[in-house]
Amino acid sequence: MNFQGTGARLQSGDVGKAAKQTGIETAVLLAFLEVEANGRGFDNSNRPKMLFEPHIFWRNLNTAMRSTASKLGLAYAQWKPGAYPSESYTRLSKAIEIHENAAFLSASYGLGQIMGFNHTAAGHRSAKEMFETAQQGEFEQLTQLVTLMKNWGMAEMLQPGRDYSSPDNWRAAVSKYNGSGYEKNNYHVKAALSYVKHKERSNFPTKTNSTVLSKGSKGEAVRNLQTDLQFLGYEFALGVDGRFGTETHENVLDFQSDHNLTQDGFAGGVTLAKIKSEMAKAKVDKSPALPAFDKKTDWVSLVTAIIKGLFK
Repeated sequence: MNFQGTGARLQSGDVGKAAKQTGIETAVLLAFLEVEANGRGFDNSNRPKMLFEPHIFWRNLNTAMRSTASKLGLAYAQWKPGAYPSESYTRLSKAIEIHENAAFLSASYGLGQIMGFNHTAAGHRSAKEMFETAQQGEFEQLTQLVTLMKNWGMAEMLQPGRDYSSPDNWRAAVSKYNGSGYEKNNYHVKAALSYVKHKERSNFPTKTNSTVLSKGSKGEAVRNLQTDLQFLGYEFALGVDGRFGTETHENVLDFQSDHNLTQDGFAGGVTLAKIKSEMAKAKVDKSPALPAFDKKTDWVSLVTAIIKGLFK
């Protein structure tokens, strides 16, 4: 199977449109994306970002198939921390040879890293269809995410009118998305801090020149720049937030210095083209690991997915 997608990035206004569709503030969705999505929707080969989960594959197989998959290192009964290769498509490809539907059910995809067994909540008839839609672009991946948020009742949990600078008002939503481990990882606190940042800056003057990004620029183009630099190993301690501030400026300067470009801190045509070419040459994604997405769902949904996987 050809896993390559379009690699199409989010465009100006996409997050705002998705927030309106979901019925939540743009700043709330931006905060959610910053904390939960953590980067690009595609890898450097334009394949949707994907993480294959052998313990989920185990659950989706019958005994005979488990034995075969286990021998190939594709399935095991319990989740193993840190047991992930640098890329997961080799595993997914081999898993598809054993059982296609079970394989697609057992991985997470795109900006939101939505598990395949949650395809119905994301608006799809099958996990494979969800993957094929994710191949079309980051906006399609964002649409999957907001569809899932609505179907999980997260729009009501994040409805306008609440004070989202308070971590307590994020607890219900991040618990639903990340499971009971959300508090240990402070997702509610991170979301509140991110919300304050986006809310406070929403009224700041914004540079709208789409060909040159510099301090003061904001929006999807800046977010794309940040995730590309992060992919290449430049650190964003303050998060990928779509705001061209001091940290982004310094990372652009460092990239320009590392590649013998004019060091002006502006991300114009030459710098952006060089970033693109370096990404094309990259063999390994140096950006941080995907966020901890809870692999659970309610047991009725999971059992249903398993049964469908075995008998389709």
